[in-house]
This record gives sequence, C-alpha cells and structure tokens, in this order.
Amino acid sequence: MQEALKDFILSAQRLVMYSDLNAAGRLFGGRLMAWMDEASAMTAMRIMSTKRIVTKKFGEVVFDAPGMLGDYVEIWCRPLRQGMTSLTLDCRVLVRTIQPETVAQICRSTVVYVALDEDGRPTPWRQPSVPSTAPPQEGTE
Repeated sequence: MQEALKDFILSAQRLVMYSDLNAAGRLFGGRLMAWMDEASAMTAMRIMSTKRIVTKKFGEVVFDAPGMLGDYVEIWCRPLRQGMTSLTLDCRVLVRTIQPETVAQICRSTVVYVALDEDGRPTPWRQPSVPSTAPPQEGTE
C-alpha cells in the first residue's frame, strides 16, 4: 500500500468516534467527505501558497470499505493537474484497524480548487517562469 502512495502527501488523520457513525454503525459518508474537503484544502493551500481558495468540484466518490468505531482514517493527496487559477488533487482515503492490524482504501476522488483574489474572483496562483539571465555556473552545462 505504501508504494501506491509514493507521490502522495499525508494530509490528515482522523479517529472514527461515535459522533461520526451513521445509523448502520459505519462511518457516515458525509462526514468522510467533509474530512476529505478539509484535508485536501489544506494541501491545496500549501501548494498554491494562498489560503484564499474555494472547492470547485469533487469527482466521483465511491465507498469501497467501511470505517468502524475506533478505526483511524488517513487522507492522502497529490497534485494531478495545475491550471492557471486551479489545482486538481488526487485524493485517496485509507482506513486502518488496530486489531487485527489492516489497511484498506475506503474511497478515492479528485478535488478541484480555485484561487480567488480579494474580490472573490478566480486569480492566477502560479508565478510565470522567468528565464534566468545569469550566466551558467561552471560544471552545470
């Protein structure tokens, strides 16, 4: 499982508590999606170097495994696409149990964030690359 997460950033960990459970005694899907939005937003803010972002779109979310009371959830993200005003993250959510020790993927999704200016309009977040005018240093050619 760790090899599959090689390029991912651990964005958040959560312990599943009673208040996180649905009527069937499983982790409530809406709670998990809120955790995913919060964790991936923090990752997007770090990458985009701004806290002024909004969630534009969640991709399809398919729940593959349950989260149970006492399990802990790990949310992993990696940049997938970088637009001029947007960033798309690939998010994977794992659940870890303690006894017996297991790891399973609960779900995955893509999430798109857009950077905003002071007036709430989309704004570029990436700095245009500027070619260096300095002469190359010895040994770098």
